[in-house]
Amino acid sequence: MTEHKRNSEIDNVIEVFTDFVCPWCYLGEKHLQQALHESNTRVQYIYFPLHPETPAGGMTLQQLFAGRGIDVERSQDQLREMMRNEGLRYGTRTHTYNSRRAQELVKHIEMSNDDVVRSQVNDFRAAVFLAYFEHGENIAELEVLSGICERSGLREFDVEEILCDPKGGSAVDADWGRCRQMNITGVPAYRVRGNWLQGCSDVEALESLIRVERAG
Repeated sequence: MTEHKRNSEIDNVIEVFTDFVCPWCYLGEKHLQQALHESNTRVQYIYFPLHPETPAGGMTLQQLFAGRGIDVERSQDQLREMMRNEGLRYGTRTHTYNSRRAQELVKHIEMSNDDVVRSQVNDFRAAVFLAYFEHGENIAELEVLSGICERSGLREFDVEEILCDPKGGSAVDADWGRCRQMNITGVPAYRVRGNWLQGCSDVEALESLIRVERAG
């Protein structure tokens, strides 16, 4: 293998800034997977604190958007219709929940030394999005996270024990710090070799970004 080819393979990375409680990240993930079809580009997820102040028990959407002049019910109806038109399941949501524990858990999965565990990470991400957006579950609760792991093929995961390991928390702290350093103020965002897409981008735009990466 030539040095150029080795470097190209190392650089085949798209950075995705995301959070599990962001509806545009939920939609953006579907578009990204479609854009990556038959691509060898590696995805590096960097987790963003969208609503880090959310208490463990969650808060209502009315509380979250208080004072912003947003008609929450109408906004949710519009989101639900748009998601369903995209083939995504989206239930009747009344609350938002804290995503920190879900972020820590996915970091543990990503960093696992077990190939089988790491192979389940995309299923885990998808299951977290569904638990939150379709079923309105509190993804800060250990029982909910345990159910997500079980549905993702991670039946042997002891969620409470794993979350006691500070490694996941340190990894999330590093992601949050990187977001601050790079002046990320909203998600999703995508970066390839200094080229950016901000916001929920369509498949064609993401494919173009990936082609830039390949051309490099």
